[in-house]
Amino acid sequence: MGNIEPLILQGTQFHKKLQMLAIVMIVVGVIGSAVAAVLDLERFLAAYLLGFVYVAGISVTAVFFSTLQFLARAGWSAGIRRIPEMFAGFIPYLVIGFIPIIAGMGHIYHHWMHAPADDYIVAHKAVYLNSTFFTIRIALYSVLWYWMYKFIVGNSFKQDTAEDFGPTKRNLKRAAPFAVIFALTITFFSFDLLMSLEPHWFSTIWGVYSFAGHFVSTIAMITLFTIALREGGYLKHVIREEHYHDLGKLMFAFTVFWTYCAFSQYFLIWYANMPEETIYFTSRLSNGWEILGIVNVVLHFIVPFSLLLRQDVKRKKQLLIFASCVILVSHYIDLAWIIFPAIHGSSFHFSWQEVVPWIMMVGLFLFVVSMQFAKKNVIPFKDPFFKETLEYHS
Repeated sequence: MGNIEPLILQGTQFHKKLQMLAIVMIVVGVIGSAVAAVLDLERFLAAYLLGFVYVAGISVTAVFFSTLQFLARAGWSAGIRRIPEMFAGFIPYLVIGFIPIIAGMGHIYHHWMHAPADDYIVAHKAVYLNSTFFTIRIALYSVLWYWMYKFIVGNSFKQDTAEDFGPTKRNLKRAAPFAVIFALTITFFSFDLLMSLEPHWFSTIWGVYSFAGHFVSTIAMITLFTIALREGGYLKHVIREEHYHDLGKLMFAFTVFWTYCAFSQYFLIWYANMPEETIYFTSRLSNGWEILGIVNVVLHFIVPFSLLLRQDVKRKKQLLIFASCVILVSHYIDLAWIIFPAIHGSSFHFSWQEVVPWIMMVGLFLFVVSMQFAKKNVIPFKDPFFKETLEYHS
């Protein structure tokens, strides 16, 4: 591969800045979360759930992104694939992150854990919605995601020291079944942690809607790291503007896809006008929660759609950075619009107490990612598809 060699970012300016940012966020987040928990435990747990779903969704979808590249035998992405694989390093810690949710189930999922005896809807779903089975499912997701991480991402890194293309060939075979496992687990993960907040309501498009939000946010995070690494001089011979363009196209496409899923869900419920379905949106379009809904539409669709519509913009790093940041913020707002009205009801709550647990979780995520960059190779120089990345033009 010419002068391309392994690259570990331990001690570089990129690693130091990323780690410092993570530590600052952790300190601010932990102190703020401790105060928030003392002031109002239920409010803290709602915000913690948001932060956890946010980082868990990105880290697990990062494994799917890597899996998807092997499934498609994509060459263009070989040079940037290690970035989401670094994000996936957070997966082994997800089981720890689940603990506060399990411990606080009575506060978070009180609608089905403390439902009245005459609530026949919740009683009908009791076989599925009970604390024991809920905990078992959470454990199952953790095991399956770790399994995906170990084999897909693990084999990707093993290729760096392998004498042949054996690790990559094994990933090519495993990619299809692992993609199915991801689809099932991310769907039921969204059912269990988000849709079950309101057990009287359901949506058949919920899994796809949740996936779309996680995927576009993961692409936005990959884009930020890709630009930072290339502009910092670490991957200047590996990443081209063509990679910026393709990441921009993915962000644009999945922004539209998320909007399609969100609008389809809303439109069908509005058109049918059935009370058991409309209650979900009725509670979110009143008492102040409609503010989050309006901001969500603006930031999750209108702004990134307008920014990324033009072809030339997808190669301009400043606009890509701005669009990526908007998408990441909008994903937080989307989850806030889903979670907070379900737990707080008609009482509008939104202040620093809803933000600090998210800051803490993102800080922990970035700290783990910084450790991954400090000990693992960023350049898959022995990958059979890597040559295509170096010669990539569009």
